[in-house]
Amino acid sequence: MAPPGPPPRAIFEPFPTHLDLKELVETTENLVFAMRIKCESLDEQPREVFDKLVLYYVVLMGYPLVIEGFQEHLDKRLFSSKWLQQNGRSEQVRDLIHGVNVPMSTSHYLKSLAKLSRPIFSSNPRTDQRLYLKDMDCPPEWQRSLEQIIPPSCFYLNDGPKPYNGPGSHFTCLPEHLVNPEGESIAKSGDLMSCLPEEMRAQNLMCYIGPEGTYTPAHQEMCASLGHNIMVEASDGSVENGEPTQPGSSVWFMTETKERKIVSDYWASQLGHNIDLEDHFAQLNAWVNAPFKAYVVEQRPGDLILVPPLAAHQVWNRGTRTMKVAWNRTTVETLKMAMNEALPHARMVCRDEQYKNKAIVFYALERYSRLLRAAPTADHPTVQQLWEDFEKLFLIFTEILLSETLSSKFPGEKGIEYIKFDSNVTCSYCRCNIFNRFLTCSSCATGGDDPYDICLDCYVLGRSCHCVSRLKWVEQFPWKLLRERHDTWRRQLISLNKDDKDRKARFPVFAVARAQLGRKSVAEICQEQLATRPWVDPNNPTSKQSRSATPPSRADDEQPRKKRKTSKKGAGTGSCHMCRNVEPSWKLASCSSCQLKYCYAILYRAFDTPPQEAMERSHWLCPRCRKVCNCTACQKDPTMRPHEPRRVLLGHDTRKIADPRSVESLVTLRLPNLKWLPSPEENSQRRLEQRRDIEEERKKTMQQVSLNGNQELVNGDYIPVDPALIGA
Repeated sequence: MAPPGPPPRAIFEPFPTHLDLKELVETTENLVFAMRIKCESLDEQPREVFDKLVLYYVVLMGYPLVIEGFQEHLDKRLFSSKWLQQNGRSEQVRDLIHGVNVPMSTSHYLKSLAKLSRPIFSSNPRTDQRLYLKDMDCPPEWQRSLEQIIPPSCFYLNDGPKPYNGPGSHFTCLPEHLVNPEGESIAKSGDLMSCLPEEMRAQNLMCYIGPEGTYTPAHQEMCASLGHNIMVEASDGSVENGEPTQPGSSVWFMTETKERKIVSDYWASQLGHNIDLEDHFAQLNAWVNAPFKAYVVEQRPGDLILVPPLAAHQVWNRGTRTMKVAWNRTTVETLKMAMNEALPHARMVCRDEQYKNKAIVFYALERYSRLLRAAPTADHPTVQQLWEDFEKLFLIFTEILLSETLSSKFPGEKGIEYIKFDSNVTCSYCRCNIFNRFLTCSSCATGGDDPYDICLDCYVLGRSCHCVSRLKWVEQFPWKLLRERHDTWRRQLISLNKDDKDRKARFPVFAVARAQLGRKSVAEICQEQLATRPWVDPNNPTSKQSRSATPPSRADDEQPRKKRKTSKKGAGTGSCHMCRNVEPSWKLASCSSCQLKYCYAILYRAFDTPPQEAMERSHWLCPRCRKVCNCTACQKDPTMRPHEPRRVLLGHDTRKIADPRSVESLVTLRLPNLKWLPSPEENSQRRLEQRRDIEEERKKTMQQVSLNGNQELVNGDYIPVDPALIGA
């Protein structure tokens, strides 16, 4: 029997021009309108209550929020098509149909919007042109004006409390904020990107201008950041330059943060697309039939939308013209999500990491440490908030250092090359930003002396250059400096309450934290793999070493499960328990209990176990010993509970993106895991329902109300919650 083929891929289907959103939402069970509040209501309560609403409702609980009414505060002359035509420049307009950029002046594009949108509204609509002016740098004049309207805690690159004239600007219950001798506010930043040196910051304050039929595919905000999007102007249906126009608006479909895994599985199993690739705009029917709640917004001028971290969303523009300004913010809470989930997903599909998250942690700690030393008291509310974020950042930084800690078993690593950190070193394979340690191969340098640099996480996964081994270590910060910073910040945290023994236990010295880790660090795994994996001479790739090192595991073959001829075992080889193929030992994980071997490709696709999870344990138990093996022989055991992969993997061909010198020596990621999933379609729905039950149970656990006071447990941390916000 042939293995199941890939699921049908849903095609692009535009939203109808006559779509009645109100009727659609009222007649569809899983569609609801997102919560709206009026910007005037910000004047009715202290602005710290609004900050708490954003933290609790949007960031921690993961619900979208719309703040309406900003059109009354916008400068109509400045935020207009006419002003942009007079002050625009040449831009790259995206041709959504052909996937290319078209050079065009802003003036010419804006004058052409009526012509671009007119065929769509005709009786015989044409859709052969969808030109979208997206990712345009926001004019400085617009930025300065918006900075005086939007609450500073929500605005782009906010580094602390600032005066402004918009809603909620004059009502606060906090005492006057403190400043250090340099005039900096002693308070946490609204956007931690502001802690980076200016040359390292990602410029993400962008404008989006488009007519009916332009869209943004379903996606999550980069690096689990918090998204903000305000519509500053749109066509109103009047006659412009002798041309009739259609009223402009944008239709948003959004999900909750907690639904992200269900959404991802639905996108893959039912729509046939990988949501991490951001290449599919879902049809209306896909949202109507989705097994999760979707939040709908029709955005009009003056509507500011806050998009939760990791929440999938897509946008469809309507009318002759829509003009929006968008930006993202990084907070302590989103950094944790980025490290644990967003960056690993981006690494698998080789998506640029523009936000330099690990560098943000380091520089934010340096800034916060300096501000806290200048604080005259720890009792001030903003100083207390600063201490809380400083603690969370320190714990993230500890995890970063622990992952890069080398093992003392390999004393030969002392000759590590050092280059000064400038934030510009990226992985040649996944294109993520590398904070400190990485591996490099000068043998594979191109004609321009471009070395092959690989991040530690990719090397553990089996990614590398053709040499596979003999790569050299490089670091961008002296390790002694990072350890000294860690020790300094730890002492600073403990000094807040020296008599608190629990506090000392929570922030142990680095050596104790390493001992408590209970597993090998990523750097230590790399050391072991460098010693185990064979070197391949790049000048003689057809050698015996090359044949054993570079081909992907044969378990990756998409052939029916049947008996295969295998070569005889030799020294340094073994047979995979599942696929029965003979592989080099370094391609196999060996059980510490029964010595059974599984190849990493089988573990990844059939058991949801990436190579790192098997390599990081000194005593690893195989699926058979854990009674979850799903091979034919083991399923005859009545005590066995065969594992069913939790996630549908469609496969992604990274060869089109990664450096051409790259190879995958452990797992070929372009192949799917569909043959390990139950083939009947009804099982797909069952799996989604099981995933929903798991997520609902997890949410209930995280949202238990403390009986000891007015606190709520959210994402593992107790935060004070204002009673007025609990019913939000």
